[in-house]
Amino acid sequence: MSWCLMFQANRRTYPRAWRTRDVNLSDIYVADKIYQRRTISPGHTPEQPYAKMLYEYWDMKRGTRAYPAWRDIDLLDLWQIASCLIVKDVLDNGADFLNRYWGTQIAMRAGFDATGRTHTSIYNNQPLGPQMETYREVVSKKAPNTVYRSSSFIAGREYVVYHALNLPLGDSDEKVDHILIVVDYE
Repeated sequence: MSWCLMFQANRRTYPRAWRTRDVNLSDIYVADKIYQRRTISPGHTPEQPYAKMLYEYWDMKRGTRAYPAWRDIDLLDLWQIASCLIVKDVLDNGADFLNRYWGTQIAMRAGFDATGRTHTSIYNNQPLGPQMETYREVVSKKAPNTVYRSSSFIAGREYVVYHALNLPLGDSDEKVDHILIVVDYE
């Protein structure tokens, strides 16, 4: 069974179809900003091209484990989508997240390069936004999630709308050490 959600952002409407059995919907609305998070059920492959490519690679690398380790990932295997990737180190079980890798397309569209910066330092003197909870959800649930959002949380970037896939990585199935992210821009 499919249904369609309609989102309002900057006076534009964005339709998105999701199968209800595949997702856990969590919508966060702040004025005209879009932020929608979904937990991905096992076996559900995202529809966006970069997300689909990364999910299939991640799924292959994990084998029978809940998720692969960072050492299992080779960014050269992902050269086609590397500019749209982010790799985050999980600090203190999700108290913060350090950007180990911040792709060039991400930097261009966000308006800054966050390589080597923590999430809290990026939002210094600003609200941390719902993204912090999205990363913490990946760590606590030990499961991937997707986000559909506008960058209107970043001043001057209201026009940037995208999908992000957040995948857990860890040395054991007991702890998420990194988050591997890919962004598909609209």
